[in-house]
Amino acid sequence: MILGRFTVKLGKRHWALMTALMVLFCLVMPQWASAHAYIVQASPGEDELVATAPERLTLEFNESLQTAFFDIKITGPDGAQADDGNVHVDEARPHILETGLRTGLGNGTYAVNWKAVSADGHPIQGAYVFHIGEPSGSPAGLADLTSGSGQVGGPLKWILSLTDWIQYLALSVILGTLTFLLFRIAPASMAREPLEVPRSYRLLWISYGAASAAALISLPLNTLYESGVSIGEFSWALMGSALKLTSFGQIWMVQILIVMLLAVTILSGYDRDRSLRIRIWSSYGSLVLVLGWLFTHAMTGHPAAAEQRTLAIAMDFVHLIGAAFWIGALTAMAVCLPPLADKLPSTVRGEVYWTAIRRFTAWGIGAVAALVATGIYSSLIILPAPIFTSLFTTAYGLVLIAKVVLLVVMLVLAARHARMARAGSGNRLAGSLKAELIAGAVVLALAAVLTHLSPGQPAVAGPYKETQTMDDGTTITLQISPNVTGENQFKVDVKKPDGTTVNDLEQITLSLTHLDMDMGIYEITIPKNDTGVYEAEEYISMPGRWNIKVHLLTRSLDSLDAEFEIDTANP
Repeated sequence: MILGRFTVKLGKRHWALMTALMVLFCLVMPQWASAHAYIVQASPGEDELVATAPERLTLEFNESLQTAFFDIKITGPDGAQADDGNVHVDEARPHILETGLRTGLGNGTYAVNWKAVSADGHPIQGAYVFHIGEPSGSPAGLADLTSGSGQVGGPLKWILSLTDWIQYLALSVILGTLTFLLFRIAPASMAREPLEVPRSYRLLWISYGAASAAALISLPLNTLYESGVSIGEFSWALMGSALKLTSFGQIWMVQILIVMLLAVTILSGYDRDRSLRIRIWSSYGSLVLVLGWLFTHAMTGHPAAAEQRTLAIAMDFVHLIGAAFWIGALTAMAVCLPPLADKLPSTVRGEVYWTAIRRFTAWGIGAVAALVATGIYSSLIILPAPIFTSLFTTAYGLVLIAKVVLLVVMLVLAARHARMARAGSGNRLAGSLKAELIAGAVVLALAAVLTHLSPGQPAVAGPYKETQTMDDGTTITLQISPNVTGENQFKVDVKKPDGTTVNDLEQITLSLTHLDMDMGIYEITIPKNDTGVYEAEEYISMPGRWNIKVHLLTRSLDSLDAEFEIDTANP
């Protein structure tokens, strides 16, 4: 029981020190921008009116783009192609995507439809219009263009999240099992050598097979996801482009090399024709390879696009190790300890479990500290400012909250198990250990979802409706439906203090300004009429928070002004 008392005292000091460090960390860390690509400047810009036709169209993003699966299509007022097809990412400035325009373009409104793959491996796309000479209304086929800046991919995004979850879970079990064996978390007297623990061999190979299969199918799935093509358009040449030109493809080749080497080291670790020394060193080699596999996942997520890329990847790697050890070692204890303990008399069987849990707790304190520290750091660099608002207004933030809640549940259960271990009560692993394992598996699933979820993507808000009351009692109601990127119906209702409809408006103008990025002012003019129903079909080009200024002018030249703020989501 000395180890149990030592763990408690050491744990209290660690928790106090960790809390102080976390507070200091939050105070000194600056606010980072979101690690998700978006346009910071376009030339010509959204709804910009230029006197003469430009020679080129340039899109500048907040982060570098990958040199595969990008495109810009420009459609003229008559629906004809207006770009020259020479689309490229600037080699000297990889955050610039540009294309040339055809000569002899006439006056009118032109639609721009673009797509690209950001540095963190997420496909993004968007659409907007600009005008040459005088506006001519929506170009032919504009309604068919895909609008919005954010992630695309539909069901593929969730299938990729599933393959990532399988890899996270399987790698966690391999890592946890190896540490359970090599660090002698199980009582040393229970097996003649670390690798003779029952069920460990089968557990390693089942996990290895699941992780390898998920890794193999991730390349074609990711190629479809990033390229945006249908299954019918998929080809080996397309997958070759992904291997050569995308960061995921290059990292995938490293993963496959690790897959092959890991099979060799696992076999060598359990080869009884080899000496114990070689078998143990082979198992340490397996441990290093699994850590390398986890590191490749840290290189393909949101941290890969952060400003301080090296530090962000390192912190994400430590975060993955902490979670993998915690969940994997618990799995190894749940699977491997019962056959060891069942060989003993029931009177001493419980001590096997509690000794293992006490030893695990000593390591678990470090894992929890790593999870908390790196989790706070990742939230700071990934969530767009203001961070507290983003936590509750974006899909990424809501999933992150769910992950934190489950981690707290795991901590509460872990504390319960530590108390039971100190008391040495019972002769079986507590049923709550299974609950802790299930919570851990869900945490890994949420981590996989976060990998493929845009930090700046607002949670679905639905149609928007709000009423503002003027000083004289007049009410202005703004309705926007469906309030997603793309085509929307804007409707303005104006009523006098007595409730009658105002139907003598001469001018109805909506001025839209994006609050999260500098996109200029986009104006919508609603035609006047005598019915009192003022509505128009227009589009919203980007998700996020928008400020809308409504300016109304009556026939008596009285003006009415109101401001609204909306949250627009991707469809």
